[in-house]
Amino acid sequence: MWNLLNQDNKNQYKLLMTNFASLSEAFAQKSSDDNVIIAPIINSKFQEVSFKKSFNATIEDIGNSSYDASVKLSDGSKYIIGIKSFGVKSGFQKIAQFKKDSQQDEWGSIIERIKKRDRKGSSDEDTRDYLELANKIALIRNKRISSSKSQLQGFDFDSEVEAVYHVLMPSGAISKSKQNDEPYIMVGETAYSSIDINSLKIIGPTSPNMLQNFQFTDGQHLYQYNSADSQLLMSFKGHTGNGTSNEDIGIEKWPVNYVEDPFKLFANLNSEATNALSDHVVQSVTFMIKIERRSGFNAWYGAPKNKLTVESVKYRQVVEQAKKCKKLPSDWLSIFKKVALEDFKSNNDKILREQLRDYLINCLAPNSELFEYTTTALWRNYKTPYEVYIPIPNSKKFHDNYPDFFVENGGLLNGKTLVSSKNNRTFTIEFLPSEERMQMFINQDNGKAIQSLNSQFIFGKWVLKKVFQLKDRELLTSDTLDDLGINAITFTKYDDNRPLSMKFTYVDSHNLPKDLWK
Repeated sequence: MWNLLNQDNKNQYKLLMTNFASLSEAFAQKSSDDNVIIAPIINSKFQEVSFKKSFNATIEDIGNSSYDASVKLSDGSKYIIGIKSFGVKSGFQKIAQFKKDSQQDEWGSIIERIKKRDRKGSSDEDTRDYLELANKIALIRNKRISSSKSQLQGFDFDSEVEAVYHVLMPSGAISKSKQNDEPYIMVGETAYSSIDINSLKIIGPTSPNMLQNFQFTDGQHLYQYNSADSQLLMSFKGHTGNGTSNEDIGIEKWPVNYVEDPFKLFANLNSEATNALSDHVVQSVTFMIKIERRSGFNAWYGAPKNKLTVESVKYRQVVEQAKKCKKLPSDWLSIFKKVALEDFKSNNDKILREQLRDYLINCLAPNSELFEYTTTALWRNYKTPYEVYIPIPNSKKFHDNYPDFFVENGGLLNGKTLVSSKNNRTFTIEFLPSEERMQMFINQDNGKAIQSLNSQFIFGKWVLKKVFQLKDRELLTSDTLDDLGINAITFTKYDDNRPLSMKFTYVDSHNLPKDLWK
């Protein structure tokens, strides 16, 4: 990717990063050895922002995300990027964390089995257990990567998205006696691949006394899993992790010249703010994704909108066809009538209805005429289970406070009813990072839903199958969101004629964003 980026943009990025590093002596602890030149310092947050500004990238803020940024080049190619910084002599680097997954799936019990055997992790049983755990890690890791690519791909599922690690590696401390040495930053790049599950090979524990930490490879990269903090690490020494140095992935080297007196520079900086790097953000709001069994992103799972009656065409088609079938269970038709005609009011009643509905269709051949009639009668959308809407939490209060957030007067309410016409509640959303756009509108009681205007199933299929990595007719759950490191959505308004943007994100309960709406 690096060689394809615009050279002027690369020069700007280089200038930002080397200028920051030139101030390293202001941030470093005083060395006890005056004969040592300290190592350049890179601030990871500054690196991300500089990358964004220089390459017009989208920086992601998703917990456990498989990537940090995305860029679209002038030739139309798209990249998701893991942005890293570490010393040229550093070892394995953290690339993912699976804390909730490891707890929910009791990964620790696998490690305990290995410890209990006391075979130093070298027995066939130990290898099988390590392989089982490596498979679990790989499955979740790959889902996250696939979801990340899909958000950049947008609705065109066939467009290619490449993935790379972009790395800045500062040199170590240097002895002043070595006259030809100077501080530098090495630019590195290597493939950001899904884990090849079919090629997994266990290397073994990191040491006989640390059986909870083990290494494995898929032939593409060398990985290490640390059980205590549920972290996946990767070696950057060579493109497969088996090289001799991190500099094996180096593609460019930047010399760093330290400012003689960085404190004097800070003392004389102009205190007036500049608009040169303005992001044009006017307002943003972050909604937590609330999981509902039959609404929101699971709206497709609900019952048909129009209740069946004995006179309904759909009802009569099922009954007439069922009477012709000789192989149905004796109670099939009576259960169908119960599901179709009775009221199921409480949540437990509705769950029973869903269980009976599943029983009915599981009795039928998938390609039969009766299967077609039954699924059409009892499901909201069985063939295309992609009907979704984006829920606005505490929507009435939100619209009362911000009636113009999505569109002018779009959130005005009279009681529970939206005042403005559908046309006046319609607005354009730009999905990040793909930058694809779609017409959406505010809908339902209290304006609780954001729905796509003309392409509901296109939007729903993308969100459910690609972003959330669900199979057809699989419910979205909090466990799924935990796997992907997604739990919120951020909407942002701008003052430079851009449409409202939307991106999936992650909210850390210990570090809540200022724009979080409750």
